[in-house]
Amino acid sequence: MTSGVKMGQIEWAMWANEQAIVSSSIIILGGILGVAGFFKGWEIGIYAIVAGVLVFVLEYPRGKRLKGRTQERMFQKYFTKLLSCCGPVSRNYFVRFIMHLILCIPMCFILATIMGGISLFTTAMIYLVAAFKGEEWKPVGLEEKTESTAKLDAKSFRQPKMPPPRAPPSANQI
Repeated sequence: MTSGVKMGQIEWAMWANEQAIVSSSIIILGGILGVAGFFKGWEIGIYAIVAGVLVFVLEYPRGKRLKGRTQERMFQKYFTKLLSCCGPVSRNYFVRFIMHLILCIPMCFILATIMGGISLFTTAMIYLVAAFKGEEWKPVGLEEKTESTAKLDAKSFRQPKMPPPRAPPSANQI
């Protein structure tokens, strides 16, 4: 893992996470179409709905960014607690790459879910790049604030009580 982020360096996992959220919605919609549209392989539609929900639950919590602040999603804390219990299985992007790759294969067999399968394949490839770059998922929002950091946060947003010092007026200004 790299110690710092250089200017212009891409955090691939962040892009893969957003791609996975979009992929899960495409997969679920394709699964619903596959079941409701009476496709020949409607069973794959049911599989796609279950796989889409699984991908959504796995990918909903954003990981901590290397540089800057991480914007948490609404209700992310509950999913983060669930994923942090899984240990290295949820943190390693090679595992996510393999999981997404295996999940996308059956979706390429009916027309209704092929777009979701291709989208999930793209997500898997981005996670492969993130894994080779040494990135790792770290939970965000579970850290408890200590007294010193809470005081620091509260102190940094207070309004000043006195105006800043000014230079004495010179003879030319009077």
